[in-house]
Amino acid sequence: MTKVYLVRHAEAEGNYYRRIQGHYNGGITRRGYLQIDALAERFRDIHIDALYSSDLRRTMITAGAIKKHHDLPLKTDRRLREVDMGAWEDLPWGNASHDDSEQLFLFSTDPEKWSVPNCEPYVNLQNRIYDTILELAAKH
Repeated sequence: MTKVYLVRHAEAEGNYYRRIQGHYNGGITRRGYLQIDALAERFRDIHIDALYSSDLRRTMITAGAIKKHHDLPLKTDRRLREVDMGAWEDLPWGNASHDDSEQLFLFSTDPEKWSVPNCEPYVNLQNRIYDTILELAAKH
């Protein structure tokens, strides 16, 4: 049986500066690097056969924590990215709250009804992630 560990990226610039980051390719904060050190220790003695992340900087750096104690190549896959926030990418959350409070409410409470220009519908995100994880797990 294949065991899959899902790890969210460490604190990124978008988290710190309260900016919307789905596909935005920001870096990791100082606090994020401390989280990465803790992650490396958490997985020190756990057997890992393969290591995957999205192709975004914050996820690749976070996944690098596993490499500290495991000699594995990091395989990136664009399909593992978070939801594409469309027109909201890299905007301050405060702007979304002020300019489009109804959509922000839906994003937080009923994401299947959330929609902004050029965003990825949540059902597409769910299907993309689910299918990708099953495909990658089947390889191991």
